[in-house]
Amino acid sequence: MPVEPQHPHKIDFRIYVGILFFRWQLIAVCFLWCLLGGILYVQLARKEFRTKCSLMIYSESGIGGPRDGSPWRRFSIHHYLLRGEKLRSRVARGLLDEWGEEMGGLSKMIPPVFVTSDRRLASTLLLSIRSGNKRYAEAFLRDLLVEHEAEWRGIQRMASDRASELLESELGRLEEKIRAAQDAVIEYQRLNDIPRMTARATMESRYLSALMSRRSMLGTELMLLEAQTPALKGANASVINDINRLTLETGGVEPARGLGDDGGGERGSEADVLEASLPALAHERISVAKELVEEGRGWQGLRVKLVRLRQSEKELAANMKPEHPQLRSVRNEIRKVENQLEVAAEVAFGRLRDRHKALTTHLKALEAAEYKWQAKNLLAIQRQGELKRLATVVGRFEGNYGGIYARLHDMRVAEELKAANFRLVEPVDSDPDPVWPDPAKILLMALALGLGSGFGLALLAQVLDNKVQSIDDVEKDLKVPFLGGIPYWVHSGLERTIRPIVTEEHSTGAVEAYRSLRTTVIAALDKINEKIVFVTSADSKEGKTLTTLNLAIMLAQMEKKALLIDMDLRRGRLHRSLGIEKQPGVNDALREGLGFEEVTKESRMANLHMIPAGSSVENCAELLQEADLRAMFTEIEDDYDYIFVDTAPVLRVTDTVIVSTQGFGVVLYVARVGKTPLPLIRYSLDMLSDARVLGLIMNSIEMHKISSLYYSYQYPNYAYYSSAYAYGYDYYYYGDRTTGRPRGRRRRGGIGRALEKADNWFRRTFLPMD
Repeated sequence: MPVEPQHPHKIDFRIYVGILFFRWQLIAVCFLWCLLGGILYVQLARKEFRTKCSLMIYSESGIGGPRDGSPWRRFSIHHYLLRGEKLRSRVARGLLDEWGEEMGGLSKMIPPVFVTSDRRLASTLLLSIRSGNKRYAEAFLRDLLVEHEAEWRGIQRMASDRASELLESELGRLEEKIRAAQDAVIEYQRLNDIPRMTARATMESRYLSALMSRRSMLGTELMLLEAQTPALKGANASVINDINRLTLETGGVEPARGLGDDGGGERGSEADVLEASLPALAHERISVAKELVEEGRGWQGLRVKLVRLRQSEKELAANMKPEHPQLRSVRNEIRKVENQLEVAAEVAFGRLRDRHKALTTHLKALEAAEYKWQAKNLLAIQRQGELKRLATVVGRFEGNYGGIYARLHDMRVAEELKAANFRLVEPVDSDPDPVWPDPAKILLMALALGLGSGFGLALLAQVLDNKVQSIDDVEKDLKVPFLGGIPYWVHSGLERTIRPIVTEEHSTGAVEAYRSLRTTVIAALDKINEKIVFVTSADSKEGKTLTTLNLAIMLAQMEKKALLIDMDLRRGRLHRSLGIEKQPGVNDALREGLGFEEVTKESRMANLHMIPAGSSVENCAELLQEADLRAMFTEIEDDYDYIFVDTAPVLRVTDTVIVSTQGFGVVLYVARVGKTPLPLIRYSLDMLSDARVLGLIMNSIEMHKISSLYYSYQYPNYAYYSSAYAYGYDYYYYGDRTTGRPRGRRRRGGIGRALEKADNWFRRTFLPMD
């Protein structure tokens, strides 16, 4: 049956279940001790009773301001006060004279207080204490409520008084600051003559505004003249005159006022100031416009006259010769009028250029005056800004004063309205039954502690256990091939004596186990073409002799000619198992120089011969060292199919090392599960480093403890045989003391059948096996 492949990172719970079942004694001891401790605690512990009450804390509804939605945050201070050491110690000292002697001192009179919020009423606290004396607990809880109310009102009063003192002192400081700021404003106005400067600055700013308006008009006229002058070259006087007039009228247009400007008294006053400041501007602009209009009318008459003369010239030229005096007179008159118009255009254009120069000069003068007035007005503006800053400081102090005063008033009113009221919803009372010790809780704790500590110690013991346990220990830790395992033959005492188990009639399970092992060993030997096998172990009582005997018998039953040699020269016992005389044997052959064929003896079993250990000698190691073992084995090697040699333990004597390092044969290592430490096996294998190790056989696999739950995973080839042998299946029969009863499976009752069904279900569900 092949071994199930194991994933390197996969965790199989069956390993840990097997570990726990193998350590069940430790788990049981821890569980029983903890259970006993829990029972003793329940019986001997001091009885405690619970004393409780319900306290409602509320204020005037809807007046105390907004509330926090969390009951814990609202009553966190009350929780702290009721559970704090300060109030509890104060109450205990107050009850010391009355209850000190009965309770055993002050240190035992301060019980812990448990405070929780009632889920049904958010403003209600549930208080409880546990004590062995009901009357003292009730008195303690009543006094605690009284002390808590007094402490809370003292805290509120202290907080209110402290806040009022802080706000009042701040108001006093603000009054001083406001007075000082107002005095600074008055003094600044007196020193800098602010009223007169303000009036003067207002008038100057208005006059400056008039100058800026005038400058804007002149700038507009100049811009228009500069734009129109290139286009007036070659124009007549009338056009130039009209352009001059239109430019004058455009520059005189006042800017439109915004919607927010006041059209009332301020605007009228500003117009009055402008008229008073610049009285000749409007009259000058009107007179110039009139002159331009009158000049335009004169030039218009000349142009009409020129048109009429040209019409007359045309009519006369049609009827008269060019030399006619009347025609010549009309033409002279036309030239005269044209000359007058050209002169007028030159004069008008010159006046336009002169006006441009005049406007430029006047605009520069206005800009200089404006800059002068602005520089003069800057000091006044700075002083007014400083005065405004001082006034802002006064306003800020007054605003802070008003806010703090309103807050002080609101705080005093709120403290009166938000005063906490205390009311006992449920009076102080004690439960009739004790709340501690609670048998259910303590036993559950003992159960959990016992099982947890037992499992933990079992796992720790498994981790610290350095004995060989599984195939992983052999193949990964020891780096040795695993050849198979032999179950522990429970109920039968098969391992107590070295005898041919496989030949006994009731050991069918053993036959199957050794048959599987024989197949594996023969396959390994045939693979390397070897027939001589030295069977050894690290120490005694590992099962190597029993394994050697039964493997040799199984080979003989295959009709293979097998030779069994007992080379445990100091403690040879194989001759007893086969009923053969001990002498002569190996020791006699080594001492007298005989060959192995001379001391070979036949056994009662067909195809099986044996060489016993022989007579006892003291210098076995020297005899082995001096003898030519290779030659001795070569003489008999061809006569047998397989030769199994039972050798001494490696760590007991050096005989095995001498025999196995001669350059022939292979070593078959036997280790007992749960007994042989891994360091000893590793050390003994290091001693056999010059020998060829065929593999390792694990002996006494104790699968009967938990059936195949654990070892079906670790040793899948042998769990079946263990179950067959240990639990009375068809392959095994313990033997019936009564005669006449047929051998076979014992009949089971109802409980046995139920257990068998449960076992079969558990195997099918959790233990899949090929």
